[in-house]
Amino acid sequence: MPEDEIVDRPSHPGAGAIAAGEFAALMQGFGAFPCDEPRFPLGVAVSGGADSLCLAWLLRRWRRSLRAFVVDHGLREGSAAEAALTASRLEALDIPVSVLCIQALDGTRRLQETARAARYQILAEACAAHGILDLALGHHAGDQAETFLMRKARGSTPYGLASMALSRETPHLRYLRPLLSIAPERLRATLQAQDIEWVEDPSNQKRCFERVRIRQYMNAATRCETLVEAGIYGALRNRRSEAAARWLASIRLDPAGYAVMAALPDDPALLGQLWQMISGATYPPSPSDLAGLIASPRAMTHSGGILFKAGRYGEGWILAREAAAIRAQSALYQGLWWDRRFKVRGAPMQPGLSVGALGPESRRYRHHPLPSRVLAAVPALWRGGSVVGVPTLGEGISRDWPGFEVAFEPAVSLSDRSRWPDYRETVKT
Repeated sequence: MPEDEIVDRPSHPGAGAIAAGEFAALMQGFGAFPCDEPRFPLGVAVSGGADSLCLAWLLRRWRRSLRAFVVDHGLREGSAAEAALTASRLEALDIPVSVLCIQALDGTRRLQETARAARYQILAEACAAHGILDLALGHHAGDQAETFLMRKARGSTPYGLASMALSRETPHLRYLRPLLSIAPERLRATLQAQDIEWVEDPSNQKRCFERVRIRQYMNAATRCETLVEAGIYGALRNRRSEAAARWLASIRLDPAGYAVMAALPDDPALLGQLWQMISGATYPPSPSDLAGLIASPRAMTHSGGILFKAGRYGEGWILAREAAAIRAQSALYQGLWWDRRFKVRGAPMQPGLSVGALGPESRRYRHHPLPSRVLAAVPALWRGGSVVGVPTLGEGISRDWPGFEVAFEPAVSLSDRSRWPDYRETVKT
């Protein structure tokens, strides 16, 4: 049989093996991928169970440049042997594989959550080492339904009830779940059609785990109903994420440490993250305070930030650091992180220099086209009680200080959002 063909022998609708064309259509939803060559591999996490092993099989027939990662948590006797067995099965399918070992998890509290966090961390590190930007995960329709019911039982927010997204991006890696619309029975049927064996994890039968109890309770009809409900919340989350993406694209962040917005966002959490970023605060303002501000926009000072009308600087609003809330000056040194907003690099070996807010001295720099309230909060170089330079404005910087800069690098970045625009949720089973 040609290696790019997958047998499709459905025993009944919805339970047959997955055809090559069907899987290719699922992958099209994630957009274009780099060239299919060894320099641009796609990653896949494989536990050895039917779900992830089937995903690896499908990906290998869809794309040659692939690398699998098998994680050995070391939580039970024989896990190393299972990992080695899974690696050998992947190699037999002509899939390069790396076995990743996690140490010292046994005996920890909240074991499943701890193991999950450790697994994602070691997978992200391995992907970075191999130049992988996309990692595929084997979550399927059954997992999605279980996740929804678990979150619903805990009183999750509508955002949480949307459950898993088809795609989730982080600053360094994109996680893909192409099988979220596929019933687990079809994944097993696909492997059986190819005479591929898999590992059954005994923990999948332990009723001490909430997910196992839900899985044993749920039948095909319950799963379908649950996925429809999750899909409704998923569509709502996508609309909110798309609105957030449009707003993020519309704002302007200035290296002087302020933001210009044509309008406030609808999401208090999003405004709170921007507020925390600009103010350098450890925590954002309360969501209730920001919700009131969004409902009735007005100039205000709150949590180290100041919001005011842009006026002659354009339509909308400016969010800046409140100069009066900035602490005293700090001695200048290489690596100084001033006000949780600006990083010092290439600090000159000059005794007696410190960094502090420009403050009232900003009146000397009104020739710069910045709002006065922004000028007062920019970092300045002080010697004693006198300002000797303002790096952000390019003022007073000696040519004898090559590489010196005070750059805007706040503690919180809008690129660190845990919620990214997701691909359209699916309710198909």
